[in-house]
Amino acid sequence: MTDMPNRPLVLLDRDGTLIEEKGYLYDPKQVRLLPGVAQGLRRLKQAGFRVVAVSNQSGVGRGLITRDQLSRVNRRFLQLLKEKKAPLDGLYWCPHSPTSRCSCRKPGLGMVKRAAQDLGGSWRRSISVGDRPSDIKLGQKTGGVGVLVLTGYGAHWRKKSVKADHVAKDFNSAVSWILKASKE
Repeated sequence: MTDMPNRPLVLLDRDGTLIEEKGYLYDPKQVRLLPGVAQGLRRLKQAGFRVVAVSNQSGVGRGLITRDQLSRVNRRFLQLLKEKKAPLDGLYWCPHSPTSRCSCRKPGLGMVKRAAQDLGGSWRRSISVGDRPSDIKLGQKTGGVGVLVLTGYGAHWRKKSVKADHVAKDFNSAVSWILKASKE
């Protein structure tokens, strides 16, 4: 990760990485930041990274939650981050089911390209952090890296031999690795 005058995007999964995994989350009262998330986000921002959440939300496409419910959950999520002085540069989500052939569903690059366009930067060589194989593959598809966190479903997927570039016990540990690797 050397020679990066423009820091790459850091692409963060929402459920199981930044907030507690609750399945198809529809109730904003159930949104809980995981320990160390606010601190980790502040550290990334202070280091000059552009940080966005990219989230597959197939519950919408499957009819299990409504767009309005998802919107209220996302508002609560962003409110909690704001209260902790740890805002994101963007939040993007894909409503499609796994069987759809959309370009936005991770590990597709649709959300990443949109984020890069909105933020005026490049999506290439991004760093993706999450608890599922699609999160890892997303960063790798950009020519960057995928970091598996062991929160959420991460411990399960680690047992399945996911080919992550790094495995971290939680988000804040992932941030420490990203910051160290960016200086090398």
